[in-house]
Amino acid sequence: MNHIDRKNQHIELALAQSEPRSPFDRLRITHRALPEVNLSDIDLSTTLLGHRQRAPLFISSMTGGPARAETINRHLAEACQETGLAMGVGSQRIGLERGETAGLAESIRHAIGKQPLFANFGAVNLRTLSALSELNRILDPLEADALILHLNPMQEVFQTGGDTDWSGVLDAIAATCDWCPVPVIVKEVGFGLDPVSAEQLLDAGVSLLDVAGRGGTRFDRIEQQLAHPEGATPEEVFADWGLTTVESLRAIKAVRANAPLVASGGIRNGLDLAKSLCLGAQAGGIAGAVLQDALISTDAVVATLSRFTDDLKIACFGAGVGSVSEWGAQHIEDIA
Repeated sequence: MNHIDRKNQHIELALAQSEPRSPFDRLRITHRALPEVNLSDIDLSTTLLGHRQRAPLFISSMTGGPARAETINRHLAEACQETGLAMGVGSQRIGLERGETAGLAESIRHAIGKQPLFANFGAVNLRTLSALSELNRILDPLEADALILHLNPMQEVFQTGGDTDWSGVLDAIAATCDWCPVPVIVKEVGFGLDPVSAEQLLDAGVSLLDVAGRGGTRFDRIEQQLAHPEGATPEEVFADWGLTTVESLRAIKAVRANAPLVASGGIRNGLDLAKSLCLGAQAGGIAGAVLQDALISTDAVVATLSRFTDDLKIACFGAGVGSVSEWGAQHIEDIA
């Protein structure tokens, strides 16, 4: 199977995934019967890597290679431009290797306008570059505002021909942070960022961590389905591997209270987003929640993003929170 076919199947299998239970359901925001705020005055705006955003929400990295991704990314970018939100593109490794833009270059920057746009490259692939300046070939066409380096060891181990030598990756990330002309974000891809790795990455110069916990799109399952189409996979053995988004946020904040975090992985609505903010995230990222919409139209994506921000504003109102900057641990409790 070539890269284009595999990326197309990634889209199909990601659309088919669902998580019946969520750790967010075991958290409850404390209700305020006397909120003492005006719903219309609630301020959802925030700052992400120095960029003012209308809400603490962004489109997380999704898909890169196939031709259908051009339509997906264009709809996502246009929706972000309309709603005043940031966006991360999917992995650009193949485009860099082949000299192809695959829908991830000038057209996406044009569609998103001045909103923040993040390039994306696999952290494990940094060691294969002849020089870090090669990354300019993915940064420059996007006029990227940041570079996402994704961590996907458990995807690679199940992928046919995947890269299972992860020695020296931290040093490569540190060197990239020293060289990179824009902030570096490090993102897990569905297993949650652990506190030991988080501290190592922040000490290496990473500007922002996306915990990307278990509960969203599971790329290990996708790779297993591609490798074992007959259905016999080791999926059950590793079904509970990794940290949920809730666990990851809490674990990292316990060892480094000021860690700059964003949350993705299983954020289904604006209430989940509010709970993430209570746990210390600066913003929340969504991908699977808008993938189907992105296949349809820009308006469909805008409608979903608007539902998220409407939910968030209602949660603020119900908790007596006048601005998203006020959310904190005092607003949330565990339930059985």
